[in-house]
Amino acid sequence: MINRKISFVSSMLLLSATACFAQSSGPQTVNLPQGASLKLRANSVNASTYQWLKDNQIVSGAIGQEFTVFVSGTYTVISYNIEGCASDISEAVIVVSGSSPVILKADMMVTKTSENRALTLNDSFDYTINVKNNGIDKATNIKVTDELPPEVEFQQLTPTAGSNARYSFATRTVLWEIDSLQNGESADLRIKTKALKAGVIYNTAKVSADQADPNLANNVSTASTSVAGIIIPNVFTPNGDNKNETFEIPGVQAFENEITILNRWGGTVYFKKGYNNEWTGRGLNEGTYFYVLRLKIGTKWEIYKGYITLLRGKQ
Repeated sequence: MINRKISFVSSMLLLSATACFAQSSGPQTVNLPQGASLKLRANSVNASTYQWLKDNQIVSGAIGQEFTVFVSGTYTVISYNIEGCASDISEAVIVVSGSSPVILKADMMVTKTSENRALTLNDSFDYTINVKNNGIDKATNIKVTDELPPEVEFQQLTPTAGSNARYSFATRTVLWEIDSLQNGESADLRIKTKALKAGVIYNTAKVSADQADPNLANNVSTASTSVAGIIIPNVFTPNGDNKNETFEIPGVQAFENEITILNRWGGTVYFKKGYNNEWTGRGLNEGTYFYVLRLKIGTKWEIYKGYITLLRGKQ
């Protein structure tokens, strides 16, 4: 709302005993943005009523001290005192149509990804959220929300310096706040989680800012993470007690697979296609070995790598 005043002062006219009015304000030109309004106010000493005019035509019903303008035109006002004496007509307020109000635009884009590696139950892994301002204007008060699915357990947040991120255990939601991003500027948040359930896990992040966004389609991003329903142990004890005698990977036989065991120098000490938990470490010393397990999950081969410790002493 734009406010303008039209001022009058009382003037003793010797035509009668009644005080009448004469204008004293000068003409004004006002630019009225599209969709905006303009409030005009007449200030007259001892005035009791008013009559507003648009383009020298009386505006019906416009007799108050204030008058709201919505369209362009030339506006004037006459004031009347309690005796009905009229003032001179005011100087004009010329209202011209302006351009539409400036609307700042910030095209916020969010991209969510997860670690590109094979995962099994109880593995920790990172989600990464990237937010970028593709718009022409500076983005402010940026908020990213991410409700973690029940298949993962929250562990840690690592936001870009200068931004603030927190996690609500009650709602399982990450809220990441960024004060501002210039055109082309981006920020990252890393969310460390733990896989609690096998299968494909979907997780969605959403972004918003104070500015108008011409492309809402990229305000949402979903990452999918495959977790194999197997747990790979890190130790086995082939010592003849009939407990934990082989490198047993529960459920591995359900997949087309192959496994390679290497020593600390990178030499292959065991290889098997169609592994069925039969490796005993025969002929090898106690120590830590490296495994590479390939599983065919659906139509895709996944590779799992890690360390296995062989212990022969009685447990």
